[in-house]
Amino acid sequence: MCKALLRIVWNALPLVAIALVAWWAYGVVHARIAPPPVLPSLVARPVVLEAVKRVNKQVFIEHYHAVDIDYTEAPENWLRVLGLKQEFVVLLRGRVPAGFDLQELDEGDVWVSSDGRRAQLTLSAPVIFLDNVSVDWENSRILAWRDTCPWFLCRDPLVTYQSTVLPAGRDLLVQAARQHGILDQAARGGQEFYAQLLRSLGFAEVRVVVTGYGAG
Repeated sequence: MCKALLRIVWNALPLVAIALVAWWAYGVVHARIAPPPVLPSLVARPVVLEAVKRVNKQVFIEHYHAVDIDYTEAPENWLRVLGLKQEFVVLLRGRVPAGFDLQELDEGDVWVSSDGRRAQLTLSAPVIFLDNVSVDWENSRILAWRDTCPWFLCRDPLVTYQSTVLPAGRDLLVQAARQHGILDQAARGGQEFYAQLLRSLGFAEVRVVVTGYGAG
């Protein structure tokens, strides 16, 4: 029986040798034709900066407020005793947007680790976009208007309304938005938004710092 077993093993040796040679040859050929392993690409600071700036003046929050404006204009000096004046009482409603103006952002505000796994972005403090404050004309009202001042002593009522009352109303809308924490909310929204943006670029660990508001 032992001789028969040895004979089977001896006869199988050539087949084993052929199989080993074939496996070795396959490994050599595969190594030559297979593409090299793809290494994760490193995202450089200019790429991060470009991605961030692509959303320049991103509005993260918008407040809607209503303010009352009580404005009176009267002649100066002794003419006041005559009781001549213009009076406006206005209910003004409008929207105030806030976010980040990234025009001044540069590569110094972006940090990327040497292994490309971590990134930090430093943003300036959020701002209210004053040029984009809008009045909701449909829901605003002139509640009262009284004009007992002749044209040669007081301005035209329309001029007064457009040049003084409305700008004062816009300022009050901005003031109301500040008092209700619009900048704090914009800072939090910016941290969340840009942290997600950095993750979408492939960073495993991200940190967004908003000047004056800490890090998120």
